[in-house]
Amino acid sequence: MKKIILASVLTTVALSAMVDANAATSGVVCAAPTSAGNGTITVDTSATNEMVVNSFSAKCSANVHMVYDQQKSYFRVGAVSSAGSRSFRGSTAGGSVTSEATCTGTSCNSAAATSALTSTNNPTSG
Repeated sequence: MKKIILASVLTTVALSAMVDANAATSGVVCAAPTSAGNGTITVDTSATNEMVVNSFSAKCSANVHMVYDQQKSYFRVGAVSSAGSRSFRGSTAGGSVTSEATCTGTSCNSAAATSALTSTNNPTSG
C-alpha cells in the first residue's frame, strides 16, 4: 500500500512539473491606444517552451485591442478595432489572419479580442 501511495505522489509531482514546463505564455500586445505606437510582447529569451525567442517591437494601430498566447508549437493572436465591427484571429498552426465574429457598438473591445484568440477555430496545432 505504501508503494502505491508513493508511486501516485511521484506521478503527480512529475505531471505537475510537465504541465508547468508546457504552460502557455500570454499577454496583451495592444490595448486600444488613441494613436499608433509600439505594443508590448513579453519574450523570455531563456525559455525553451515558447515559440518566440527573440524580442521585437510590435506596432499597434489606434483603437486596436490585440492579445496573444504561445507555446513551443504555436503562436496565436486575437484582435479587434474598437472603431470596427469584426474580430480577427491568426495562428502559426493554421494559416493566415481570418475574420472571427461580428461585434457591434461597444462590444468591439478586449473581450472580443480574447474570444477570437481562444476560439476553437484558432488552432494550437497543425
